[in-house]
Amino acid sequence: KLDLDQMPSVVQERQEDKKTRSGYFATDVKGVVPPLVTTDFIVQDRGMCSPRFIRSSLYCLPNQPDVLKQTAIPFAINISPMANIYEDEKEPPHCLYREEGPLRCKRCKAYICPFMTFMEGGRCFQCAFCKVVTEVPQDYFCFLDGMGERTDKYHRPELCLGSYEFIATKDYCRNDVLPNPPAYIFMIEVSNATFRNGLVPLLCENMKSVLQTIKTDKRNDTSKLRVGFVTYNNVLHFYNMKKNLTQP
Repeated sequence: KLDLDQMPSVVQERQEDKKTRSGYFATDVKGVVPPLVTTDFIVQDRGMCSPRFIRSSLYCLPNQPDVLKQTAIPFAINISPMANIYEDEKEPPHCLYREEGPLRCKRCKAYICPFMTFMEGGRCFQCAFCKVVTEVPQDYFCFLDGMGERTDKYHRPELCLGSYEFIATKDYCRNDVLPNPPAYIFMIEVSNATFRNGLVPLLCENMKSVLQTIKTDKRNDTSKLRVGFVTYNNVLHFYNMKKNLTQP
């Protein structure tokens, strides 16, 4: 039986974390867990992924599965690649485009990252996951410095940062065709209860601001974003939103 008096206070833990962990958080400091999600902090990417994009439920893992089972704490990874970042933080940069796609381990297909070890003067690298050595293509070759690091390390995001983006080639697309922009479908409950509570008019009013905050391609003047609406009570209602119609 749990003793409530011995359990930590959630409110107190959050307040204490805000007092002591607000400010900058460097991702390369070993043995330090990220601040709580309720704490305002600025991430400094130094080779490990920002906790805004990937956060673990455990940062001290038992060596044996039985010990993990005894803790009764689920081990899970929360991945949010589209998470919002603070104004003082930098967007994950794009890596230099290669027609062959990102450099990967020849066996386990792990993508190149700061934890790969380059050797033989930069002509090959050892995978950090499966330890297999892969030859470096000529277009990706770079000499190593006296510390065994590539001289272009800090000019390539994939070699010095924990969060970065690769531009996908057609090889990563079905039938070698680039994917269409994403479509957003809004599901709206239109039961009698939601109308009586005023939720439907409120949702429709707020929908305008929601659509404005959806990220689009800033390089294009017009947006190719597709939006659809589905309302439901005891059945589903679909709507035709074509421009030539006077109303849906």
